[in-house]
Amino acid sequence: MQVDQVAIEEINHALVIKPQFRRLDAAVAPEFRDLVAPRLTDRRLVVFALGNIEFMDSSGLGSLVSLLKQLPAGGVVRLAEVSVALQKVLRLTRLDKVLQAYPTVALAVE
Repeated sequence: MQVDQVAIEEINHALVIKPQFRRLDAAVAPEFRDLVAPRLTDRRLVVFALGNIEFMDSSGLGSLVSLLKQLPAGGVVRLAEVSVALQKVLRLTRLDKVLQAYPTVALAVE
């Protein structure tokens, strides 16, 4: 994975992270986590726009949870543009209780 494969921007004081690749799995999850982690300092809201992600395994889910844990107290991670298949995985793992999903980035940053 290369740095240019992850778009990062700030919208309304939220850090929005949009992977440009199709799979967030064991092959890229550690590198993805290491790329994003330094940008979380003092962040209250981080939105992962997952519209490009077609597949995510336990390593990908673990990277999102790991990044959530790095936020300061009260920090929130939200997901946006989550596919139906990924929504099912989140429900099965009960991570939908921790990582709330929104249909659009605009709704997630409100």
